[in-house]
Amino acid sequence: MIVRVLTIQVRPGRVGQFNSAMRRQLPIMRQQPGLVYLKLARRLDADGGEEVVLFEEWRDPDSVYGWAGHDLSRPKLLPEAEEAAGEVRVTHYEALDITADEPASDAASEAGSGEQSGRAGGGGSSALGT
Repeated sequence: MIVRVLTIQVRPGRVGQFNSAMRRQLPIMRQQPGLVYLKLARRLDADGGEEVVLFEEWRDPDSVYGWAGHDLSRPKLLPEAEEAAGEVRVTHYEALDITADEPASDAASEAGSGEQSGRAGGGGSSALGT
């Protein structure tokens, strides 16, 4: 499993535009082959902007490339969302709590028994090399 995290600083005065675009983008993403999990969360900033985290979990590297394209460092956002975004950071992680061929129910029972950490990896190299 590959975890792709977009951290987006939305410009003040553009929050409504960004959120409207993301409400249109999320259903498109949910239709993508290999997408296992998707979560959008935000933190409002005092200046009227917001910081947004888009957490994506993909079955395998091919699925990520199928969605994001060849350059994984670039976010794939609708033009209206990209226009409203200031700084965007894209990071990838190899999930260590479950493998693509391991049924989720088995991983849950192992996590409950303390055999696996239940945390996504970071800092080291991943299957994507990012």
